[in-house]
Amino acid sequence: MSVISRAAVGEPIAHRAQRGSTLVEILVAVTIISLVLTAVSAMISMSVKLAESNEKKQLALQKAEEAMEFFRKERVISSWYSFSTPLTDGATYCVSSLPEDVASLSAKLGGCSNSDTMEAARYSFQRQAVVNFNSVNRLNIQIEMLWNDGSKAKNLVLEQSFENY
Repeated sequence: MSVISRAAVGEPIAHRAQRGSTLVEILVAVTIISLVLTAVSAMISMSVKLAESNEKKQLALQKAEEAMEFFRKERVISSWYSFSTPLTDGATYCVSSLPEDVASLSAKLGGCSNSDTMEAARYSFQRQAVVNFNSVNRLNIQIEMLWNDGSKAKNLVLEQSFENY
């Protein structure tokens, strides 16, 4: 008789049951570890998507502020007449690139088309300015940033009023 068969025959039943439950314990432990690793990988994936979404929103805000700063600068260096006359009430201007001055903005009259995009980092955005005159001496400018975040269309709007002082 071999050592293996003699141990199996002479071994008490409690030891054989212990050996079987150890296998079950290992299977349960592997299952639990698999579930934990799956949950951790899902959390990491969600964190990466959220970070990318936040990066796009931050870049859109930066580009919107850049366009608003263009209008602020033009208002400071120009008279009210030079600033407000080239602008059309209720008009939308595509400002994917910033013009030299507000007078040359009229060449960009109309909303942005699909080809009117600007690149920031590795993302594409559209930037539009909407002008509304509240009165002869006051106008409102909205800068709207448009981009896609996966399959969702996103936008961000900055708004500021300008007055004749």
